[in-house]
Amino acid sequence: MNEKEKKPINIQISSRYDADIKSILDLLVPLEDFNVVAVEKDEAGTIIKATQLKPDVLIMDFHSQGMNSFELAPIIRSRASSTAIIILCEDEEVGIADFVLKNGISGIIYKNSNMELLVPGIRITYNGGYFFNSTIISEINKNVLVRKFPWQEINQKFTNFELTPAELGIITLIAKGNSDEQIARYFNYSEGTIKNYLTAIKKKTKMKNRTQIAVYSLICGLINFDQL
Repeated sequence: MNEKEKKPINIQISSRYDADIKSILDLLVPLEDFNVVAVEKDEAGTIIKATQLKPDVLIMDFHSQGMNSFELAPIIRSRASSTAIIILCEDEEVGIADFVLKNGISGIIYKNSNMELLVPGIRITYNGGYFFNSTIISEINKNVLVRKFPWQEINQKFTNFELTPAELGIITLIAKGNSDEQIARYFNYSEGTIKNYLTAIKKKTKMKNRTQIAVYSLICGLINFDQL
């Protein structure tokens, strides 16, 4: 068992809703591998704590009091780049596909669905994976077909990026939610080698993060929903 697997997952919660905070705490506090390090209700506190503590996972409500999450997430990402961000949102949220793709969001949990999904969502995103249900994937898919992002303008197929078989294999495993460590074990490479491959993939495809790579591989048909 490696060091990452031994230590508890440090979690920060950010929500203006007391009921949501209570539900999350009731769910997470009894679990020994989860450690809630901060609970914040305003944007300033969220930024300060994320910057200071750099939690493994930040659970953040889509709605804030003054600054909305479209503005808040990039700030968090710039100050705590290794923190996985999980967004709590309502079913009717508008613009969530843009938000996910532009900010490297690791997971989405609908508050109107089973909140217990937050537990596997935290564990998956902590290990470098992604946690989106079929509704979110479908919304992202439709959004990308309608609106072009800068990284889309390069090409419409991964095969046109002159990716090597190894790079295509790594992209496939990323789309399935594997962490760098898991991919390294699969290929019998070091994690450093996998990071080098990821750097090369992002340079070739002009994509900014793993979320874009994972989502685009689904859209292009490299991976289909039945394989996930």
